[in-house]
Amino acid sequence: MSDCMAKNRLQFDFTDEALGELDELKSATGATNRAEVIRQALRLLQWTVEQTKDENATVLVEKNGRQREVIFPFLSSAKAAANGK
Repeated sequence: MSDCMAKNRLQFDFTDEALGELDELKSATGATNRAEVIRQALRLLQWTVEQTKDENATVLVEKNGRQREVIFPFLSSAKAAANGK
């Protein structure tokens, strides 16, 4: 992020459980703080939306070459709402 980019402060309310999950993700990803985890999650969601624009699923290829279809039901709900369905 560029130093000249404006920053906006947001405040979120998390349950104890969600805060614990956020901290677990912070540790698992090596993020330096919770805000970094949120930024990474936002980038991942942006990528997922872009990659599944025409479909509600994508294929993951594991290290052993096995392929798995991953379905994102929350994306189909969002698309239906956007299309007025």
